[in-house]
Amino acid sequence: MIGFELLVVVTTLTLAASLVIGQLRWLRVAQRVQYLPGEVSRIERLWLLRRPMSVLWWALAIVLALAGYVAAPFGLGVAAWLVVLAPLVAALSPWRMPVMGETKAVAWTGRLIRVAVVNAVLLFALAAVSAWFLGPAGALVPVILQALITDLSLVLLWPVERLLQKPYLTSAQETLRRVDPQIVAITGSYGKTSTKGYAAQILASRYDVVASPASFNNLMGLSRSINDKLAPGTEVFVAEMGMNAEGRIRELSKWFPPYIGAITVIGEAHYERLGSHQAILRAKSEITENASVVVLPVDQPELVALAETCRARGTLVVTVSAQGLEADVSLDAEAGTVTYGPEATPVSTEIPLLAHGINIAVALGIAWALDVPSDKALASLGDLPVAAHRAEVATTESGVAIIDDTYNSNPPGAARAIAGAKELAAERGGRLFVVTPGMVELGGLQATRNRELGEAITAADGVCYAVGLTNRRALLSGAGADTKVFLTRDEAVGAVLHEAKPGDVILYENDLPDHYP
Repeated sequence: MIGFELLVVVTTLTLAASLVIGQLRWLRVAQRVQYLPGEVSRIERLWLLRRPMSVLWWALAIVLALAGYVAAPFGLGVAAWLVVLAPLVAALSPWRMPVMGETKAVAWTGRLIRVAVVNAVLLFALAAVSAWFLGPAGALVPVILQALITDLSLVLLWPVERLLQKPYLTSAQETLRRVDPQIVAITGSYGKTSTKGYAAQILASRYDVVASPASFNNLMGLSRSINDKLAPGTEVFVAEMGMNAEGRIRELSKWFPPYIGAITVIGEAHYERLGSHQAILRAKSEITENASVVVLPVDQPELVALAETCRARGTLVVTVSAQGLEADVSLDAEAGTVTYGPEATPVSTEIPLLAHGINIAVALGIAWALDVPSDKALASLGDLPVAAHRAEVATTESGVAIIDDTYNSNPPGAARAIAGAKELAAERGGRLFVVTPGMVELGGLQATRNRELGEAITAADGVCYAVGLTNRRALLSGAGADTKVFLTRDEAVGAVLHEAKPGDVILYENDLPDHYP
């Protein structure tokens, strides 16, 4: 009996150690995925797929637990103690996944602490039930199910978090009523942050403008922006509105009703969560529902149709184009001209090499809707801000050009970045190197788009430095045998800097956080 009691005590200690390791890992992931239910389990599945050793560790843990469970009733003491090892072995999975994080440490916010507490309660309950039925072998169950339990905690806490957010949202609404700025809301599959920066820069030539910082594009981010940044005299508030499901932008527009609603592009960035192009279009179109003015590109047929729908319900529509098509504001990158207004004549202007044309066109459309004079709007194009890690260009002391496009890569943006990098390499007479982990959150299109990314790098006479395991197979299939592979970005950066010579160009295209394999 003493031996069995000791077995229970030691198993409990190994269970506690395994759960602490797992909770440090999965709570950090929950924070990195913005507490979205289901995302923690998705990341776990990705690790199991890309790191098969993770499944083997689980299998070994199950074998150990079963061996101990079977041996205990027969007094097979040594075999029964195998169950003690099971939770510790299971804690090795996902294999090589950081516990504390290497790129960004966990921040113990109030929200994360609440998730940790609910997790602890659920895991304790599950451990108790498992032990009741399986004895010490039941300790393995909560260890294996930690990611799923974390997602369950996020679901249970969702309504609680909304209640806790209410005072901040109410304060933001009161600030908006007091300051009374015109709200410009921008969404789209790609280019929201850059377009926000461009629009704020151009509008500042006439108005007192405040823009939401960085990628503050959800309820709490925008509330904080309003509460912290808006002051008497602010005339325009430029807000980026993001989403991860249908209904999110409608909710944002309810709390922060836009005078102008703008869409940059409908693309593939949300395929993994929304599942179809039509669902993405519906979700993004919510920004037009309560806007007095909408700014829409006519380069996509679905947005032309949306413009007609908006006109039919009496909304003023400003059309823009980045392909030189007929619109209220039209940009022709090849000709280097901008037509600012439906009756205007094309004006020659210098368009930034690595800027995405549709972002500039939408920003100009917003400016035109707010009556920014042509001379001021076009003059602003020469000094457009570059959002952090979005096609930032710098040159090292050794003469190597570095293009930092590491934030939130997407298929058209990556294609544009590679084309710009190729052009820059040709101007400098150097070689092109592209360091990339590929693109994520593209659902069933992800393998295809990353293969195409590899093909584009090869077509640009570039050398692909593939980082990590998430998209390695797809990048290799596109870029071919000359691709160099690395487990971490630091390894790839060290190798490419060693290889590059004066005149060469290095493009850093995307950078996945370390909760991706």
